Amino acid sequence: MIPYVLLMFFPALFSSFIVQYRCKYIVNFDEKQRIQNNNSLLTVFFIMLITILALRDETIGRDLRNYKHYFETISYMQFNEVLAIESDMLFYLLNWIVGKYTDNYQVFLAIVAVITVLPLAVVYNDDKQHGFLKIVLFMNMSTFIMMFSGLRQSIAISMGLIAYTAVKRKKILFFLLFSSIAWGFHHSAFMILLFYPLYHVSFRKKHLWFVIPMILIVFIFNNQIFIWATSLIDSDKYTSDINNTGAYTMLVLFIMFAIFSYVIPDERKMDKETLGLRNFLVLAVLLQCFSPLHNLAMRLNYYYIIFIPVLLPKIISYAKDDLKEAAEFSKIILIIFLVSYYMINTYNSCRTGISALDIYPYVPYWK
Repeated sequence: MIPYVLLMFFPALFSSFIVQYRCKYIVNFDEKQRIQNNNSLLTVFFIMLITILALRDETIGRDLRNYKHYFETISYMQFNEVLAIESDMLFYLLNWIVGKYTDNYQVFLAIVAVITVLPLAVVYNDDKQHGFLKIVLFMNMSTFIMMFSGLRQSIAISMGLIAYTAVKRKKILFFLLFSSIAWGFHHSAFMILLFYPLYHVSFRKKHLWFVIPMILIVFIFNNQIFIWATSLIDSDKYTSDINNTGAYTMLVLFIMFAIFSYVIPDERKMDKETLGLRNFLVLAVLLQCFSPLHNLAMRLNYYYIIFIPVLLPKIISYAKDDLKEAAEFSKIILIIFLVSYYMINTYNSCRTGISALDIYPYVPYWK
């Protein structure tokens, strides 16, 4: 449990120490330097995250032993055999390339950790405010847990983050390139193609009369819609496995985030990115409506919920003048809730040995 606790709190402690040092020894320590310090908080967090991912034992993450089998098998394959793999070929090509230089699976995990985390660090560091809020939001998202187990999709999500930077700059060829690379790592990455139109369409508060009924309809008829949608992919594979995955808590939380993102900000001040990310959140709510039925919906939603920790701090920064105090108070309450929720769940998971994707308790590879 200790590594996860340190991952959450050490960056904040480090940041506080730096602030105290600069206030004491540096003259004219202004607000700009304070924002830069928030950036150092996130930098420390992502360095620690890479380290924890790179040094974890193969028992940390339910799928890591299967991936080890792939790594050991593919390294002996011929190049043309790797290219003949029909699904997620780029992931197996990565296995083959690394396997030509080393047979050490731990090295492969370290390389995947760097590939996975670096694009995330770039996107999260772009806005340097509310760093600790970003950390606690991210660590309570299922994408955090996925990084410890689902290597293929974790890389696909990271490629999606690079594609997102192209969306912001309207570099459509660059966007299509990294969308294709992401799809080459995991077949669910076709969801990234929605980034471009969703980011640039304008959904504002006046459109809620359409958005809210749409969410209600999707939630009420989620079973029927899910069966129809998955029948277009593979009805035998998905419709036979409909069950309650216990995702209602996250659905309620996402709905609250969506309400917050429409009520709190002054839309006249909001920049293009904040409006686009709010659209991502609306789609995340819609997809989450299907998560109680099947884990497939959550897998498709990973590409969008990864942006929630980026959006909410922006919403707070763009709060209406008469709601600034309410926004800051909401931030404090949210941090207290998320820290408590994470600590309680982590403690129970470490005590019982039962956790999502078997990532708790943490075990380093040398043990």
